[in-house]
Amino acid sequence: MIEQIKWKDVYESWKLEGYSFSASPFSPVCAETVFVEYDQGGYIDGYDWLEDSEAQERKLLIEKNPIEFLYFTQPTNKGTIQTAGMLVEAQSEEEIAAIWVAATAKELLEYRGGNGVGRYADLLHRAACDFLKERYFLWHHAMKKLVPRIMVPSSVLNSMACKDVKPVVGLIVMNSELLRSKWKILRYSSLKSSELTEPHYRIAKE
Repeated sequence: MIEQIKWKDVYESWKLEGYSFSASPFSPVCAETVFVEYDQGGYIDGYDWLEDSEAQERKLLIEKNPIEFLYFTQPTNKGTIQTAGMLVEAQSEEEIAAIWVAATAKELLEYRGGNGVGRYADLLHRAACDFLKERYFLWHHAMKKLVPRIMVPSSVLNSMACKDVKPVVGLIVMNSELLRSKWKILRYSSLKSSELTEPHYRIAKE
């Protein structure tokens, strides 16, 4: 029999763990929009997720040498870009939680030792995706990297012994907090603020 966990129970655990940190696990995730000069037909509008120092360098590059940015700068991983966009487009605290849980749990699946991290991460990923699937276009199955980095040390992960999902939810809250403190989401756009496009990843309601 396939194990399952209900999203409402996961969300309750997220809220309990989140209160141990601060209000930030529940606060909106924002992108800094960077204008890109582009006059070759169509437009540019997309996200990227960079470490703080790299984000500053990228903004300077766009300002001083937009041609180099357009033709020689490679975007980061597609999966992490989609996660960034989904977080920015989230419309509730619960959606923010589900995106963090689904994306980070997918990264934790590699910890398949006897400590239970990988096993419970799988349950969390499926529960969060079940909540999200009617709200967002989910990540393609081939995307292997959905968050920029697991910042919790591997020594901590490997020494854990999980008997339920709660410690893994705590890890996800901790990792999301560390990413918020060290990484920045940029939105590159050649559009004026009044022309910005509709959400990239949300499913439109009829």
